[in-house]
Amino acid sequence: MLVLLVFCIYQWENGKAKDKKYNSIITSQNETILILKNKDGSQTASIKTLQVDKKQLQDIVINKDAKLKELAKEFSTLHSVVKYNTLLKIDSIKVVYRDTVPCIFERSGAIKEKWYSFAWQSNQKGVRIDSLKIPNETTVITGTQRKWFLGKETLVTNVTNSNPNVSVTGLKAAELTIETPWYKKWYVWLAGGLVGGVFLAK
Repeated sequence: MLVLLVFCIYQWENGKAKDKKYNSIITSQNETILILKNKDGSQTASIKTLQVDKKQLQDIVINKDAKLKELAKEFSTLHSVVKYNTLLKIDSIKVVYRDTVPCIFERSGAIKEKWYSFAWQSNQKGVRIDSLKIPNETTVITGTQRKWFLGKETLVTNVTNSNPNVSVTGLKAAELTIETPWYKKWYVWLAGGLVGGVFLAK
């Protein structure tokens, strides 16, 4: 009876710990993005990284995004998922004609498409483009892929842009491999168990 009571308390505490971790994961998804300015004048966007197990990654991240779910199907095992939105903004682009057009005119308008938008003005002196905006959503997935069911697994990083006008022109990916200490390897524990069993048998 005491063993059953201890087991129930353990299960209850374990459930509370899982709920607490789940809630902290949900909260961390709303973390504020930090924009850091580098010494060379460039900017870095930084946010805390979620640390989840396989099931949590599937439930909290993958299953809640249809596009991400589709991209994740290409992997047998996921290592990391990064998704970010960018917006290219250029205030003004001015093109001055070398030779002035021999008539005075002025035309203006605006174009708003899914993947780009801008306003424009044109006259005899040249063309001016204002408020050029190009949105994009980038998904970076690192994981293992195999060509067939029993094929060799290869570690791969895939980068996918939502905007068809954005192309990846260069890509480098590296993952730090952390070797398991010798005392944590399964055969060390097996050997220790066998030796311990021999001594206990005597």
